[in-house]
Amino acid sequence: MRNLFKLFTVILLFSCNKNEAPQDQDTNDCTGEYTTEEIQDTLVSAFFGLDNALPSLVLCNQQAGMLDGMPVNFKFPLDVSSLSETDFEVLDSLGNIHTPICVSLAPANENGENRTVLLLGEFGTAVTNPPVEVRVVGDLFTTDTFSGESVCSEIINLNGISTMNVIPLADGPSLFFSQRIDGNLNECNSGIQTIQVAWNGGVTPYISGDTESDLFQYYVGYSYCSGVLTPHVPISIADINDNDNFHQLCFSTSDKIVKISMEANTVEDPNHDPNLYSEIDVPSCTP
Repeated sequence: MRNLFKLFTVILLFSCNKNEAPQDQDTNDCTGEYTTEEIQDTLVSAFFGLDNALPSLVLCNQQAGMLDGMPVNFKFPLDVSSLSETDFEVLDSLGNIHTPICVSLAPANENGENRTVLLLGEFGTAVTNPPVEVRVVGDLFTTDTFSGESVCSEIINLNGISTMNVIPLADGPSLFFSQRIDGNLNECNSGIQTIQVAWNGGVTPYISGDTESDLFQYYVGYSYCSGVLTPHVPISIADINDNDNFHQLCFSTSDKIVKISMEANTVEDPNHDPNLYSEIDVPSCTP
């Protein structure tokens, strides 16, 4: 049960103008016009989280022995009504094609999340025949973002996209998504700016004695002014202890946070592999 629980859990001395951002900051014009390359990039990664370690009867209501667990991560939120295990194929290194036994957006299925699908099934063997590609082969659709999310979205049929960015079992987790969160989606009880981040696999604290509420001290947010990134440490962390891969970071600065980083060896995945240093830009959606 420890593996099951941990998979589901499967982070200058002057102020800058809040609206100033680096020239290479990720933006989307929100016109609904997406190129083929942009649609392909919607599938960010797959994470080989556990190998033959999850009970099929508990998770999939089928007698299929112990299953592999693989979170698959998307840039845009997904329409759960279009989600099915037959939407996915997993290719292993020997060329075998596997269909998941079951799939789920849970536990990362709150409003403002819905970007990580957990695939459960047999997808290869970590050392001798690992999974190397994940394909979307059914009519899986993205959906609109909620009010309070800073990123753009568009309703897109993802059928035909794939990724070869399959993180091996022995590798640690990394950040794959971030955005600014406001309004009812904001779970911070302190601070004046909230940044949501997501990991490509479930994470729990790596340092002995830490709880999830301690993780804020290892994250750093950066504002941008006159070519300089200024670091800011969050004052607290929210959206914790709910067994998913999302965190909300609570900042006291009004300077616009444009990048998030996380120190190495501060969180671990369900296979007990610690993270390397990880960083991600906080994108903006420009109408």
